[in-house]
Amino acid sequence: MQSPAALCYHPDAYLERSTPAGPGGPAGLMGRQVAGHQFLDAFLAHGSWQSLTAVVPTRELAEPLVRTCRDHSSSRHAVRKLHLVPEADFLAEFASPSPPAKVLHFPTPPDERFAWLRHSPRPAPVALCGVTHTLASPQAVAALCALLTAPFASCDALICTSEAVRAMVRAVLDDYGDYLAERFGGRNHLRPRLEVIPLGVNPERYRPATRDDRQRSRANLQVTDDEMMVLCVGRLSHHAKAHPFPLFHAANESAKRTGQKVHVVFAGWAAHPSVAQAFRDGANRFAPNVRTSFVDGQNATIRQTVWHAADIFASLPDNIQETFGLVILEAMACGLPVLASDWNGYRDLVVENETGFRVPTFSLPEAASGATLRLLAGQTNYDHFLAECSQSVIVDLEAATVRLSRLVSDAALRLRFGQAGRERVVNRFTWSRVVQRYEAFWRELADAVPPFPARQQGPAKYPYLARTFANYPTRWLEPTTILERVPGAQLPDHPLTNFSANLRIANMAKLQQAISSREIGTLAEWTADLSAIGERSESNLATIAWLLKYGVLRGHV
Repeated sequence: MQSPAALCYHPDAYLERSTPAGPGGPAGLMGRQVAGHQFLDAFLAHGSWQSLTAVVPTRELAEPLVRTCRDHSSSRHAVRKLHLVPEADFLAEFASPSPPAKVLHFPTPPDERFAWLRHSPRPAPVALCGVTHTLASPQAVAALCALLTAPFASCDALICTSEAVRAMVRAVLDDYGDYLAERFGGRNHLRPRLEVIPLGVNPERYRPATRDDRQRSRANLQVTDDEMMVLCVGRLSHHAKAHPFPLFHAANESAKRTGQKVHVVFAGWAAHPSVAQAFRDGANRFAPNVRTSFVDGQNATIRQTVWHAADIFASLPDNIQETFGLVILEAMACGLPVLASDWNGYRDLVVENETGFRVPTFSLPEAASGATLRLLAGQTNYDHFLAECSQSVIVDLEAATVRLSRLVSDAALRLRFGQAGRERVVNRFTWSRVVQRYEAFWRELADAVPPFPARQQGPAKYPYLARTFANYPTRWLEPTTILERVPGAQLPDHPLTNFSANLRIANMAKLQQAISSREIGTLAEWTADLSAIGERSESNLATIAWLLKYGVLRGHV
């Protein structure tokens, strides 16, 4: 059975890597890469399909996907086929009478390039679907705005990982829609669907610790039996992820109020050694009553086992770049009680006073009111923009202290929250359930794909040359134009004459034979002669243009 959706694949979206994917990219493992890697693993493990199509930039960049599919455990139980489609061949495959899929899914908001490709004389009857991760950058917001201005359709969709994310997307689309209506009149009613589907977790990989697991992990981390271990997992970034001060303050005060030894363990990584040092210095300055340790969260073994040593999991983000909180699901799957900010997607995951505590957050409307304008004007960069925004978000310090103190001092409460969190994950947030929701949603989209009309002049964003540059040449050749073979002329064979060869007829022997059989005829007749050896009409016409350009044919114009 064919997968209900083809995947648009790029390794940067699906591989966990600690080095930047390109020049100027951020260093360190990114949450979107962890989520993408886990989604692909779950899609291979739980997807109800035997054949998958992947649209890829190049076959070389698809090699990690080929290896993953070949080596995945699911391949041992069933024979599965992977069909690669380079982006350059998208229309040739998806605009065919039998497209390989009716939905194309992106690991980002759907790419407007493919909406424009669909807007052509050979429209591809395919729905475009994507998913949100961070939405704070100007590029991400521009991708949302393109949902209104590019030729997206009502069968297209954006999957939002939380209700808060869907509200953010609606706010952007509503305001941009108001601008378009003010400027041009009327409203675009062909908005893509906004569907909320969360990320997931593997409950077998992330599970409650056994007694041996706990003893072994605590020994490796040098956590003593009389210490209450508070775990924090994720990138160490005070300006772009979560400022550590609320956690330092709450842990320090909890230790004083309860008399319990508290040991905070950060399993994380920093983009620069200076940031890591700042976190260590901050722990000494703001949490002197607490022992604080830092371990490498990019180490796969540490990331897998560090949960087993913990008593409490804490994550108090205050940054607009945070959208979901995959670590919250991982912690709850491991049976840990959670102390989390009441922030963004976190509130979809943590049930207050049932699986953990949500600490209230506050913002001042005017504190960073000009931040987006300064970013767009180039007065600040993205990192400084995020820092400025985070400085206007307040995590309630007293509420964090009171709630953490309760968790530190009440073993029964920790156990109850941990068991309820594990149950909530198993019932609602396993990857197998998430993949089922994706596939069901993709089938809905596939059933809603309309017959897209053909556009004779090509996509409106850049019409065909005969339309765009109609007044450039003296004249355009027509089907009735007479063309004559030049006696003695040879097919050109020189680097100056043979570029763009992939667009023309490739078999030179058959081409020579075809043009030798005619001396004169109309453009339509010459095209018919070449149709027997050309793969498509464009290659026939490109070949005739090439023959005319280099004097093998000449026109009676």
